[in-house]
Amino acid sequence: MSEFLTSLFSLKGKCAIVTGATGGLGLEMTIALAKAGADIVAITLNDDPRLGALKEGVEATGQKLELFETDVSDTQSLRATFKQIWDSNVIPDILLNCAGINRRGNAEDLSDDEIDAVFSTNLKGSFIAAQEVGRRLLQLNRPGKIINVASIISFIGGTRISAYAATKGGVLQMTKALSNEWSSKGIQVNCICPGYCATPLTVEYTSDKAKNDYVINETPAGRWGLPEDFQGVVVYLASSASNFVTGTSIVVDGGIIAK
Repeated sequence: MSEFLTSLFSLKGKCAIVTGATGGLGLEMTIALAKAGADIVAITLNDDPRLGALKEGVEATGQKLELFETDVSDTQSLRATFKQIWDSNVIPDILLNCAGINRRGNAEDLSDDEIDAVFSTNLKGSFIAAQEVGRRLLQLNRPGKIINVASIISFIGGTRISAYAATKGGVLQMTKALSNEWSSKGIQVNCICPGYCATPLTVEYTSDKAKNDYVINETPAGRWGLPEDFQGVVVYLASSASNFVTGTSIVVDGGIIAK
């Protein structure tokens, strides 16, 4: 690779804070950031069974990994965790907001607990993480990159995932609003909108032939998205290659939205 391209997409010397770093897409994107040269600060659950994979993946790149344990859906705990991060002298350059959950069911049947879980993780947790990192960058007078993860469901709504759709629509609008406020300060805020991807969240579909066939037929590319399909886009949005890209979404869906 030429020196020009290496420099343009390099994250050497950068620090990326990541929520959802062990998730189906989050793990691959976090490791991609480390491969590009970023040290990783991951906010994770203390009993996360995929912590081993995260540690192994980041350590293989030679980059530093720091772990802070909390539930992003718990507002007070999340804010306290960010205080711990700042108190440990972490200087942020990048935030990857990737924590997310789903609860499937008819809209009229969703319980308060299900609605609260989805909203507090996907939307409020993402907002607070972005707020904390944005505030810190402003305090330090530093440029930065905030990358949210929305969904094609931000655009098309879907069925039996109404709470999820509401939150992912909110993430898309949050991205635009934060960019409007912070882009003049050198903070780019963008989001990635995945299509149907083979992850633990979609086992219900990948393990059912009829549902699996439906997804493949609906996707012009003729296949499920894979976690590795998101390596390039996350490094692009985290690097200097995207310094004039802000307030927008990049759809990675194999062509569904274009139909």
